[in-house]
Amino acid sequence: MERLTADDASFLHLEDQVSAMHNVTVGIFEGPEPRFGDLGKRVAEQVPLVPRLRQRAVDVPFNLERPLWIDDPQFSVDYHVRHTGLPVGGDLGDLRNLVGRLLSQRLDRGKPLWEVWMVSGLPDGQWAVLSKAHHSIVDGVSGSDPLSLIIDQTRHSRRKKDRWNPAPIPSESQLLSDAAADLVFDPAEQLRLLRRSVVEPVKHLAGVMKPTAGRHEGLVGALGPHRRWCQAAVDFEAVRLTRDRLDVATNDVVLGLTTAGFRAMLIEGGAEVPASVRTLVPLAIATGDRFTNEMSALEADLPVGEEHLDDAITQIHGQTIGSSGGPKAVAGATLSSLKGLAAPTLCALGLRSATRTGVHLRGIETVTVNAPGPAETVTLLGQPMVSIYPAIPLVSKVRISVGVMSYRGSFFFGVSGDLEAGLEVASLAAGIEKAADQLG
Repeated sequence: MERLTADDASFLHLEDQVSAMHNVTVGIFEGPEPRFGDLGKRVAEQVPLVPRLRQRAVDVPFNLERPLWIDDPQFSVDYHVRHTGLPVGGDLGDLRNLVGRLLSQRLDRGKPLWEVWMVSGLPDGQWAVLSKAHHSIVDGVSGSDPLSLIIDQTRHSRRKKDRWNPAPIPSESQLLSDAAADLVFDPAEQLRLLRRSVVEPVKHLAGVMKPTAGRHEGLVGALGPHRRWCQAAVDFEAVRLTRDRLDVATNDVVLGLTTAGFRAMLIEGGAEVPASVRTLVPLAIATGDRFTNEMSALEADLPVGEEHLDDAITQIHGQTIGSSGGPKAVAGATLSSLKGLAAPTLCALGLRSATRTGVHLRGIETVTVNAPGPAETVTLLGQPMVSIYPAIPLVSKVRISVGVMSYRGSFFFGVSGDLEAGLEVASLAAGIEKAADQLG
């Protein structure tokens, strides 16, 4: 047994009927579709490398301490690896709807918190693998995201059969006695328990007494339980030319494209376009010259009121360059050179950072996570991946978030939005691609 860290436990506590705290990574492949059984076999080979994938979280009675990770004696790869297909003649719109549903549906707390979906029937003979992983299991630079774990580049050939003997499920009395012992030697947990028993009931009462606001359009507000998702792709060379011409960072150009997308969505929806939209931008942080899973978060104003893309990028650069006095950010080239497919985990780590920061900040209207990926081709069961898109959850009361992954000469944007808020994520994605035509 292992107790969840405070951060990991917070992602379980933040989850409710309308907020699911997991990422979905969408990998699209070309070439002959492998047998579903072969995919299941690959997952079964790799799962023993990450013990957390065979463990589930169990609550301590009376919430006396943080939950524990325990072995799931009923663990079965067959439960976690699933197969579906788009309708005959289906298109990417059907895939977008599927991703939106997977992003909306919470993972079963009674099972290990991950799934892998094989999706058949994409246009042009393509197929997809969707991995879904809760933020509480994110750990390390690579391997915590199921898709990253099963690609050919990280395959682990076992010399002997895995013999897994799950530990017995602890009784309630054992959970309570272990929690009591931990509390005796952990003053921080004593303070947490006192705060929960005194402060949280007051906050709950204030929430009950506060009149419920009516539904209103906007980027921030109460969330519904359903999500929309859409994607966009941008050529890296166009981003590089603009970056060099304006003498800015790659991330500045990415944020400029995101700004143009928000502007297009607001205009198309008939909304008043403000001068700016405030975003939270997670940054990978260096210790010396290395990345050690640490993430920070930068606040930036996306100048959506600016009509000209170059001017918007320049304004963004003026904000991001001012952050150089803080912790040193890791260069994208360093992150993209990490072994295997680290982008999904980097994206998840970034969202974790944004969540920790965002719940304490006012004025944040969106989150933008940019995770560099490998320049070389990634394969799964011998077939090449042609694109990879993030689908990230919504943080706090933020109704729309943008994730970006770079891979093999392109930037792939995934836009997540709250369905009930009426925000047209397709308009935002189309605005990104239209703005990309102005780059160079």
